[in-house]
Amino acid sequence: MKYYLFSIFLTLLAYHASGQSDTLGGHKKTLVDVRLGKGTFLAGGTLGLNLRNTGNQDQLIRKVDVEDLVDFSIQLNGAYAIKDEVFIGLGLEYGQTSRKGDYINADDGSLSEVQFFQTSFSLRPFVKNHLPLDHKGRFNLINQTELILELDQSITETTKNRVVTRQLSNSRVYGIGLRPGVMAFVVNNFAVEASVNLAGINFSNSSIERTDMPDEKVRKASIDFKIDILKLNLGFLIYL
Repeated sequence: MKYYLFSIFLTLLAYHASGQSDTLGGHKKTLVDVRLGKGTFLAGGTLGLNLRNTGNQDQLIRKVDVEDLVDFSIQLNGAYAIKDEVFIGLGLEYGQTSRKGDYINADDGSLSEVQFFQTSFSLRPFVKNHLPLDHKGRFNLINQTELILELDQSITETTKNRVVTRQLSNSRVYGIGLRPGVMAFVVNNFAVEASVNLAGINFSNSSIERTDMPDEKVRKASIDFKIDILKLNLGFLIYL
């Protein structure tokens, strides 16, 4: 539903942008200043949000009785155009994930209550490409290719048969990610964009502490090209 609402929102913004004009010397002059040329500075922020409630779902080894998920991230970006429509820059991102649910084991039917909380902070050097969809460059397809340097910390608490166990994890994550989307200038030098995360290649080193268990060190590599359509990123940017 939120994707339909955002599509309507973006369409209204586009209509608003295309309709803004002034008359100068009998000629129509646009009020939307588009700046994507070499030497342009970019500054702004992006908010990502995923809210989900799941119930009565089979997951092979367990069944989800009920699950609530809140996942959000906020990223601040600054960049410089090294040539027309191509920017290089740096992003700072903070993320938080909270998940709580009741799960039924598929083998013995036992019920477990699991609470999970994670915070992350990352540096994201990036290259951002714009592909204009009209001759004025108001509407663009975009792609942001990011180098990911991330620190994660999470805690998982599981209650089963009135016994509580906890797991604390600290991870360093390195990777490359892609973030395609669309962007539209709405007023002078100001644009809004919508994008999704296209996961790429990730490497992680984790240290894990568990209740009454030896500590663990885990190294993991993953390649995933699945588009995360459940998390929509909404950005507000100034081009100067």
